Amino acid sequence: MINLLVGCTFTLVLFAFMRRVNQRWHSPLLNPVLLCIIIISTTLLISDIDYIDYRNATQPISLFLEVAVVALALPLYQQLHAIRPYLLLISLSSFIGITCATLIAFWLCQLFSAPSTLTASLMALSVTTPITLIVTDSLAGLPGIAAIMVILIGVLGGVFGLSLLTLAGVTKPQSKGIALGVACHAIGTAAAMEHHPAAGAFASAAMIISAVITASWVPMLFTLLQGIIS
Repeated sequence: MINLLVGCTFTLVLFAFMRRVNQRWHSPLLNPVLLCIIIISTTLLISDIDYIDYRNATQPISLFLEVAVVALALPLYQQLHAIRPYLLLISLSSFIGITCATLIAFWLCQLFSAPSTLTASLMALSVTTPITLIVTDSLAGLPGIAAIMVILIGVLGGVFGLSLLTLAGVTKPQSKGIALGVACHAIGTAAAMEHHPAAGAFASAAMIISAVITASWVPMLFTLLQGIIS
């Protein structure tokens, strides 16, 4: 068993320390979220602490997750004058990105003959966890698998996203921000904020618009795809 004080203190101190490490050496491989996941997972395995006990001991921190997502709207507000002329372009980019991600996930599931519940669990992975869980539940998927995949995509995007975009010839911070906001939700948006203020603002806009598109469009697209293959 682990109590609230120990669980919350350990998690918060560890994240603060890893954030200082990331700020000191500025390496994408030193992403604080990634390092905390590795260290906490290792600690739980070595100490033989049940994950359910750890999750219950850190429940107060989890309650701030949705509040933290809302706080990402601050750079959007600060850069609204620069974003407003591009809202249609950001919306179109978000729609294309979400549609492509859904089509590719569905095609891969069909290619590997994945069961229908797993397919439904992988349809909405480019948005924040709360939106993903709602959409996955409406599609009769498995929220646990969806949550794990969303976090994994976000962490990979936060670690490698900016480098891959640079290798692909994407130089403008606004473009990098839209790509990270659409594909890597909150964790990608946080990486964009640390990269450039404009990238963070455009990532926030893309993330919010992508959440709306995912909640309204992905269930219809999934039903359409199921009708085509049946």
